[in-house]
Amino acid sequence: MRTLRRLVLPVLAICAALVSRSAASAAPVPEKPEVHLAAAGVGFPYLPFIIADSRGYFKKAGLDVEIGVFSGGAKALQAMMGGSADIVAGAYSNTITMAAKGQKLVSFVTLASCPGWVFGVTRASHGKVKTYADLKGMRIGVSSPGSSFHMGANYLLNKAGVKPGDVSIIGVGSSAGAIAAARSGQIDALMSNDPVATVLQGSGDLFPLAVMRDPAATRATLGGDYPEASVYTTRDFAAKYPKTVQAVTNAILEAERWMAQATPEQVAAAVPAQYALADKDVFVRAYANMQNCISRDGLMTDAAAHTVHDVLAAFDPEIGKASIDLKATYDNHFVENADKP
Repeated sequence: MRTLRRLVLPVLAICAALVSRSAASAAPVPEKPEVHLAAAGVGFPYLPFIIADSRGYFKKAGLDVEIGVFSGGAKALQAMMGGSADIVAGAYSNTITMAAKGQKLVSFVTLASCPGWVFGVTRASHGKVKTYADLKGMRIGVSSPGSSFHMGANYLLNKAGVKPGDVSIIGVGSSAGAIAAARSGQIDALMSNDPVATVLQGSGDLFPLAVMRDPAATRATLGGDYPEASVYTTRDFAAKYPKTVQAVTNAILEAERWMAQATPEQVAAAVPAQYALADKDVFVRAYANMQNCISRDGLMTDAAAHTVHDVLAAFDPEIGKASIDLKATYDNHFVENADKP
């Protein structure tokens, strides 16, 4: 027995060391454990970071994440550029628009690989509008002028020959305000996402012209994959705190893997009350409609980056004229280096 113990114990020690080393490489100790995350909102495309927080994945990765929710991507971006936030959960398109201004931002993990948008006609104008071209002279509701909703609507209209000056763009918000505007007849069409789209379709107040709730439908509508939401930061922050960025990535990916196998009811139960956009029944139905948009692997592709660029260029011609290295606006190596299940 002594001989056996002498032979076995060194082997066990080596195995323990290898496991420890593997765990250390998969779960790096963050250089900056306290991280301030600015969120563009708490809509469904942003659920992975909410789940990462509520299910303890950030803490498991050695992070204490303080989440600040802003009323739109522009304000979340402003918070990071002003130094009050380290990272942003927002539209990937912001990295491209800022690159056109000479600012170096980098997306390091994708949250949603399609936008989940529904562009439809309201009850008030349903009988008058059959195609995008019929929207000339009408009122289009978006979350806010200049938002990704506005850009998406503009792209679809532009493809049909409807120019920006041919319609009136009205900011209606992305929750209760959008529902009220659609039902009261203040707008003729609306670019929205869930749960607003699910609520309005269910009540007969929205009739879709385009639905982008899964990757295939998004490709058919926009001509390619359109990663709506990601977590991004400045290139300087990623270079200075690579282990912190890796830890954030690990936590987000663990949330995405959990969401991929969870039921809509389980996801709804995991969302804290302060982040719930609807009651549980509506949440479950709405999430079931768009859950295929949640990224499964956190990766960005060059083709997807080009689709976002094309949509932006249709909205802002200056983007099309600018010399932008799209490959510099995202970095997949944090996802590729993450711990695997």
